Amino acid sequence: MTGSTSVFSSDERRAGTSVVAEALRITGRHRRPVFGSALLAGAAALLVGGGIVAVAFAASWGLFLEARRAAELAIEYEDSYVAYADQWDSLVKVAFCVVPLLLLGAMVSIAWLLTAQAVTVAHARERAAAGTDPAAAPGALTLRVLRRRSCPDFGAALRVQLLTLACAFVPGLVGLLVLVVVELGMVPGVVWPTYHDPATAQFVLVGRILPVVIWALGLVLLARFSLATAVRVADNSSATAAMRRSWTLTRTARLYTTGIFLLCTVAVAATFMTLKWLGTYVAHWAGLLMLATTGDNVWVTGVLVIVTPIVVALVLLPLALAPMGVLLACLRERLDGGTGEARVPSGASIG
Repeated sequence: MTGSTSVFSSDERRAGTSVVAEALRITGRHRRPVFGSALLAGAAALLVGGGIVAVAFAASWGLFLEARRAAELAIEYEDSYVAYADQWDSLVKVAFCVVPLLLLGAMVSIAWLLTAQAVTVAHARERAAAGTDPAAAPGALTLRVLRRRSCPDFGAALRVQLLTLACAFVPGLVGLLVLVVVELGMVPGVVWPTYHDPATAQFVLVGRILPVVIWALGLVLLARFSLATAVRVADNSSATAAMRRSWTLTRTARLYTTGIFLLCTVAVAATFMTLKWLGTYVAHWAGLLMLATTGDNVWVTGVLVIVTPIVVALVLLPLALAPMGVLLACLRERLDGGTGEARVPSGASIG
């Protein structure tokens, strides 16, 4: 099979459309290891991420108190004030220390989830291959067994996530750079629109469409490398070799792989927004508690109310990421011919 187009039989097309259904079936039959690993990731995120955020609040506590004193003095003297005017630079420095740590924690969580789900899919294949022979069938996949089988692959899976993030970071940074260059007026013939000067066609092309196209390339890179962790679990290869293999597997199924990845991304994004909305109810009560314990300090309470819904969503998000890991592992098997079925055409239906 060469290029991105080939001739496939009806059986092959039927096989291509069943990847999502197959992933859902495995998730349902092995829901304990799938969602058990997700709960472990969520608990770890709550402990580690919550601890990092708590330390950040503790380090910024004096800044919040200063913001309150400055605001009260301004109000007393009937002067106007800007919230966090004198504390903003210090708060940004704290954020620059916290965000990379949280991002590293997210990479660890994703590496664990993708590894665990690839192991779960491999276990499902072993049980299916054993058929009705109880002697050849593997035992139940408990969380302890899952952790033991995932540990040898976890380090390489984490390196895969870090390398993938580095690859996707380049187009992401280039897209932001285009926006900055346009805003600074450094592109000839392209002017940032104002209230009196509407957006021109040149600005729409360079300042809006071009960054989106560049970011889309980053999303394509993520899709092409998305099977690397499952490849590592299946082949016991190095991180870079797994990424090369993922790139090779998806070469002849670019549209299909990107479609599956977009389907996962939309599902995870929708779940994140829903969980974030539910987190606003937690933020309400957390804000009331913070007001009561800080003497109505609205400055630290305001930051807490903004952060809490995001924290709630991120802690519960592994419940959505786990089925995504199962789907990617199933897709890896289908493209690699691991199930003994035909490879998937690039233009096959996603559903």
